[in-house]
Amino acid sequence: MRARFPAVKIIDIFDGLVHYKLDGDSHGLEKIIYFNNTFFVLKTMKGKQLNFPALVGAVCSSKNYFLVNKGSFRIRFVQENQFAKVDKSLTRRAEEYVAANSKLKLDRLSPTNEVWFSIRREGFSFCGELITKREFTEKNLNKGELRPEIAYLICCFADVSPEDTVLEPFCGYGSIPVQLAKKFRFKKLFVSDADESKVSMTAARKQLASAPQGLIDCRTADALSLKHIEDNSISLVITDPPWGFYEDIGDISAFYKKMLKSFARVLAPGGRAVVLSARKEELEHCAAECGFEIKDSVHTLVNGKKAGVYLLMAAS
Repeated sequence: MRARFPAVKIIDIFDGLVHYKLDGDSHGLEKIIYFNNTFFVLKTMKGKQLNFPALVGAVCSSKNYFLVNKGSFRIRFVQENQFAKVDKSLTRRAEEYVAANSKLKLDRLSPTNEVWFSIRREGFSFCGELITKREFTEKNLNKGELRPEIAYLICCFADVSPEDTVLEPFCGYGSIPVQLAKKFRFKKLFVSDADESKVSMTAARKQLASAPQGLIDCRTADALSLKHIEDNSISLVITDPPWGFYEDIGDISAFYKKMLKSFARVLAPGGRAVVLSARKEELEHCAAECGFEIKDSVHTLVNGKKAGVYLLMAAS
């Protein structure tokens, strides 16, 4: 983001939320696909006893500029990343304020825009006007499919280079391979999964199917053995392995140890693995036991769960 918007100033960073100031054209924010929801902030509050009446009162007692000032709106209340119900009188007060101070028209069913009142557990709350909304949600993806924005974030974090031989051994429906094929350059990409039907779906996705012959190897394979991959031949693993919440994989720690042992065999000296997991404690513990060093990590929300993206390297 700093590369595209050098004038941006980060104010606060929370789990799944970046509060920043941007001096410049906000329309460019729409092109950053790894944003979930982006808001133009009207008001922020900090404290231990935050509540919606106080936040609505603070907003309604001030004059605010609305960045998006055409179309319709509705009010949403969010408590710790979950939509919350509040007294109808409070909602009406917020609705009346927005209608009186903007050109937006109230539409509770299918508005073109939303104004959120959000309270987070870190002692931070804000009222914001929605600028952009994430394109994909769990409703229009396959069950368990990784959202494209998250897949893109993982690939950016991995710092893929044109010299990398990349492996994605838990491809699922192909979210990570698709982003790699669309947005990044690499020497070769190995894509696999133990589920043959998912491999077939991934291989058929146009970004992979239209790739130059020999650039992408897509097949059914067990990530815990990777028999088709030679020793020390992979420079980068990027993957979202099962978390054990939705799949029956047995003991998650035993699973991670087998997975990391498999990665250690195929990784070349200096190779790295980028892994997404909501089982953060288990992954961190298993990485240390298996001789991997956590070089970096970034934390976010995936399907409402706190997850981390880890950069792992074999300890020298």
